[in-house]
Amino acid sequence: MDLKRRDFFKLIGVTTVGSALPGCEREAHNLVPYLLPDEEIIPGIANWYASYCRECPAGCGILVRVMEGRAKKIEGNPSHPLNQGKLCARGHAALQDLYNPDRLRGPMRREGPRGEGTFRPIGWEEAFSLWVSQLKAHQNRTAMISRPVRGTLAEIFSRFMKAQGGPLVLYDAGAAVNEHTANRANFGIDQWPHYDLANSTFLLSFGTPFLDDWLSPVSFGAAFGRMRQGRAGMRGRFVQIEPRLSLTAASADRWIPIRPGSEGLLALGIGQLILAHGRSQVEPSDRRKFETVYRSHPMDHIVQQTGITQDEIERLAEEFATASTPLALGGGPASSYTNSTITMQLINGLNVLVGNIGRPGGVQIYDGVQFPGNDATVQPASEQTLLEIAQAFDQGRYSLLQLYQANPLYSLPPSTGMARLFMQAPFIVSFSSYLDESTAMSDLILPDHAPLESWGDHPQNGLSGNLTVGLGQPVVEPLYDTRSVGDLFLQASHHLLDMRQDHHPLPAHPFKDRLQANWQSFLADQTSESGDTFDLAWTCRLQEGGWWTERANVQSKISSHAPSDYEPAAFAGDDKEYPFYLSLFPAMGVGRGEGSNRPWLQELPDTLTSAVWGSWVEINPKTARDHNLRSGELLRITSPHGRIEVPVVFFPGIRPDTIALPMGQGHWAYGRYATGRGVNPMSILAPLFDTRSGALATGATRVRIEGTGQLGKLALLEQRHEDKGHELITIGRRQPT
Repeated sequence: MDLKRRDFFKLIGVTTVGSALPGCEREAHNLVPYLLPDEEIIPGIANWYASYCRECPAGCGILVRVMEGRAKKIEGNPSHPLNQGKLCARGHAALQDLYNPDRLRGPMRREGPRGEGTFRPIGWEEAFSLWVSQLKAHQNRTAMISRPVRGTLAEIFSRFMKAQGGPLVLYDAGAAVNEHTANRANFGIDQWPHYDLANSTFLLSFGTPFLDDWLSPVSFGAAFGRMRQGRAGMRGRFVQIEPRLSLTAASADRWIPIRPGSEGLLALGIGQLILAHGRSQVEPSDRRKFETVYRSHPMDHIVQQTGITQDEIERLAEEFATASTPLALGGGPASSYTNSTITMQLINGLNVLVGNIGRPGGVQIYDGVQFPGNDATVQPASEQTLLEIAQAFDQGRYSLLQLYQANPLYSLPPSTGMARLFMQAPFIVSFSSYLDESTAMSDLILPDHAPLESWGDHPQNGLSGNLTVGLGQPVVEPLYDTRSVGDLFLQASHHLLDMRQDHHPLPAHPFKDRLQANWQSFLADQTSESGDTFDLAWTCRLQEGGWWTERANVQSKISSHAPSDYEPAAFAGDDKEYPFYLSLFPAMGVGRGEGSNRPWLQELPDTLTSAVWGSWVEINPKTARDHNLRSGELLRITSPHGRIEVPVVFFPGIRPDTIALPMGQGHWAYGRYATGRGVNPMSILAPLFDTRSGALATGATRVRIEGTGQLGKLALLEQRHEDKGHELITIGRRQPT
């Protein structure tokens, strides 16, 4: 039998073992995700189910291996256009979410004072009735903070909160709000463009950690591989500009350690030279606007403020302007200051200047997928928006707070006063699966299923050059007495008879039925599916893990607006009292804290320092010598808003005037693997925000440092030369060569 690769991946999701099915084009089959009777399970035989990963907003396609009803392994789906069979460590570690011993196993109600974390189990009937009664009592005074969701669940949340007369805020600490805001200002779009790294010949990145933790590092990693060695006789060049040598910078041809907060000024200088040398491809009608912005600062001022020589700036401008397909990216540390949205606009403007908008190897903007309810998706909110919600609770405008897999009490600095919301809100309901910091302050917990136990869908607008909608199915039966959050909201909507009449209540059907109805409407409009019955088309989509096209249409007419005028970054702390810049970065694996309850991710060593299971501070060896610091010594770091102590790691890949710490540790809740490990550097940050987007400026706090003379507990995968003789916890050691 000649089974083509595409047909094979249509078949691997089928759960009945031993049956070779005809192609989806001819015959419909029931595909039931692990809801098989026991007699149909063959011990020792694996079943594979297609789904999509929900560990980050990228939504990569996955295949889950199940044996005897237990999920054993997660792989990337080779058919999915975003990740093409690859998967990051977080995707693999999703198994440790499903089987985590600290998952909440049923509904719980608070006992005792709020914040003590004392809860008692209750039944679902009591829990649901209490929630509905609170919704009725707080009509028009309910607010909801959720992790970013899309598709059918986003539609349900949006319609529910509109009927309740309150805001739905989608929040993710790593949502790149500044980049979103800049793209809207430059191009008038609310979706991500497709950055065509694979076909670029010169990549100029201002801090963008596209190989570390930015948007979709799996897809960017594959594209970067093609850029570097996927074209015969051509190897794309890559320059990374940032104060600290990240994993992405370590893969570059050149790393340029710029002064923190001045990235936009460097972009302005490069654009100035492109215009001065007559290499701009901007329309004549717009040229004056771009000249006004990019010539606003003299070159000697740019050199002084960025710490980069004029020769280097001229070299960057020459390389970028003369490359056949140049591409400029901005993000990461360049997006962590009070002027970051303007910085991102200036970087976007470089792409406009060289005319690579809509071109291969440049910035391409595709038509979005028209999925039912997709217009209900709310854009990710900034930290300033969360503080506005907290202020509304202070003023009595809201009185019921709902949380869905969001932990703002951990991810916002104490200096913002976010804790007041959790102390003063009259009633808090959480749908989290874990007792994290924010959920520990709630009054009622209605835990959701784990993603591998749930239905879901995920329209992807941007990033990939394909129109894509991921489809997720439960691959195992729910392990505990949890409920689908989609089902809960649909049932609550049906019970709220006094909802406002201008918003129709959602039907009390199961979430799966609502999801199927959206897919039936969607597939009926697709040419490739229009001749099939819905049962057949639905089965094929389940088997493949979603729907996608070969290629989306590139928008031919894109309005490109000139950037806003440059403004310098502001910093908290006098530079004499607090002489060091503080740079924060997501820890490898645990990210910004969402993965710190997974031991696999805690044990994943930082690529450049080999540190695991905790926090450390990276410091330039010259700075360490000036302060008589030993490797592994506890360093006291003081800002205008707090103090922490962290073990030192000597790191030559950082500016002498900068120290860097990983985020993601320092939980006081969130389970046994997360609690009490390391420090949360957010605890010393100043309440400064980007002036345009309202995003927290995590790089806007200056600090001073002081050695304590005490050695801290620092776990390293291997012991380096400068660590010898000190009391470090060494997990392994490379053999000398």
